[in-house]
Amino acid sequence: MTLSARLFLTALLLFAAVIALGFAVTAGRFHDFDIAVSHALNLQRGVSHDWLILVMQGISWIGGGIQRYVIVGILALALWRWRGWGVASAMAVATLASALTSDILKSFFARARPDLVPQLDLISSPAFPSGHATNAAVVYLLFIMLVPQARHPAWRLAAAAMILLMGLSRILLNVHWPTDVIGGWMLGASFALMAAAVISFRREQRQSKDPTVQKF
Repeated sequence: MTLSARLFLTALLLFAAVIALGFAVTAGRFHDFDIAVSHALNLQRGVSHDWLILVMQGISWIGGGIQRYVIVGILALALWRWRGWGVASAMAVATLASALTSDILKSFFARARPDLVPQLDLISSPAFPSGHATNAAVVYLLFIMLVPQARHPAWRLAAAAMILLMGLSRILLNVHWPTDVIGGWMLGASFALMAAAVISFRREQRQSKDPTVQKF
């Protein structure tokens, strides 16, 4: 099996897992898990927490609204410079497609947001899957996979940290259940792998004609 086929198959399995998780959580599965993790991580205003709330709100702000697309544009431009317009376009398309899919799934599953403690960020949509987690996973995971090997590993470490912190911030701010974030990570990863599969497939096609083409 070729690399592109393996990537695409993994992406499909992850997407199927997102759907399965959506049905499970709306049926009440993982309720105890969500409650336990949420209680352990939820923040409430206080002298010792105010600074952390501000940090988490800042991280969440980066992952939402127009600013997330500004970041996508910057990363896409970097990839365009390093790897060409095709790779940059793959990131842009995957980001938009995952955002649309996340919105559709939110409306379909219509899961209520957490109400254990007061919410510390503005919300206007159902909970599952987390759009912030989806966006972070597709953008930064794809960036990790596509950034040239010669680049400093700090690029990859920073991207991996953003994936984790973005999801964690949504739980800490009391606006998502842990399974919302897990579902978002899986959804974003599935679109990142789909984009990587397309890039790999195109490279395999070129390699069949010219063996000197660099592997993915």
